[in-house]
Amino acid sequence: MLLRSASTFRRLWVGQFVSTIGDGMQRIALLWWAKHHGGNGLLAAVALSTVVPTVVCSPVGGWLADHVDRRLLLVGADLSRLALSGLLAALLFGGDPPVAVVCALVVLAAVAASVFDPAYNAAVPTIVADEHLPAANGLNMANGAVGGLVGPLAGGVLIAVTDIGWVMVVNAATFAWSAACIAACRLPLPVASLAATGERAGIRASLSAVRAIPDLGRLVALAATLNMVVAPVPMMIAALAIDRLDAGPATFGVLEMLLSAGLLVGSIAAGVLARGRLALPFHVLGVSLAVVGVVPASGAAVALVVGGVAIAVANTEALTRFQRSVPAEVQGRVFGVLGSMSEGLRPAGLALGAPLLAIAGVSGAFAAVGAGIVLATIAFTRHLDVIEVPATRVSAAHPGVPETLG
Repeated sequence: MLLRSASTFRRLWVGQFVSTIGDGMQRIALLWWAKHHGGNGLLAAVALSTVVPTVVCSPVGGWLADHVDRRLLLVGADLSRLALSGLLAALLFGGDPPVAVVCALVVLAAVAASVFDPAYNAAVPTIVADEHLPAANGLNMANGAVGGLVGPLAGGVLIAVTDIGWVMVVNAATFAWSAACIAACRLPLPVASLAATGERAGIRASLSAVRAIPDLGRLVALAATLNMVVAPVPMMIAALAIDRLDAGPATFGVLEMLLSAGLLVGSIAAGVLARGRLALPFHVLGVSLAVVGVVPASGAAVALVVGGVAIAVANTEALTRFQRSVPAEVQGRVFGVLGSMSEGLRPAGLALGAPLLAIAGVSGAFAAVGAGIVLATIAFTRHLDVIEVPATRVSAAHPGVPETLG
């Protein structure tokens, strides 16, 4: 088992397992606070405070991931978020904090995450043997699924029995745990920091890398487009429960959890299910979502679980493609630009959700999203199962890392 054989990856993963739960707790706490202190307008402001820094700062974070010691970046990002969560806790314990200050702290936390995420994704291939990348990416995705399931539940319970400030304290503690786990790891230096290559810096280098690799641009476009297409699914699930199934909040909560449950199952099994075929899981996802809108509640539940499994397998396969295809010296920048593009298109998808439901109804909206996923997959995945890796990306790109870790 990968977690048993790859000790460095195990330390990183254990740190993130705890940290993602804290993230889920803080996310639900901030939304609860925003709803009760400013209504929908403040909800939107908090959401934008997370999205905008990701769009703007991810390319910069990616550049740093290619040029700076990734362990220092990861630890620094975690310690920054620890301090920011501590400040949020102090403000919330004090009563009614200024909205602008809370949003500013959320912005700074998102900036830190924009540094952390590209560095983490680029570091994984340096500590895991190539044949184990699908399993490693699946385990990382499982962390996100656990955070989505356990974090909001734990955060809600903690708010109910104590004070919202304690949620921030717990999240700060999870960042301390993650930073300690990362500090105990030995990560190889980025290739770009080991030699002065005279390469162009910033976004241009990552875009050049995308153009240099056959069909990689299609993979980037597919990831960004699908992120936009699926963005309105959470609001569509709410409409499904209320408008079509005439269900109460309990049923709505169950439907929301089913997608995450499928994501968790698929993440655990991704090492086996991600067999190199990129299009199949995306097609399964599209069909599953199209079915959700026309079948009874029990059928919708099954379709959502299947859709969650498909998301996990598809994301694992796509991430593994990026890690295997992108030259090591620009991986951080490519992940940064990908994150920026994906988050940049998400607001467009969210904005289309309400008009889509108004025009097409619940069943039609699910059918449209499902069809959009299938059509985008057909358009972008031709020949993607045979992406060629440039000769510059060799197994020795990361000096000092053995093929199998003990």
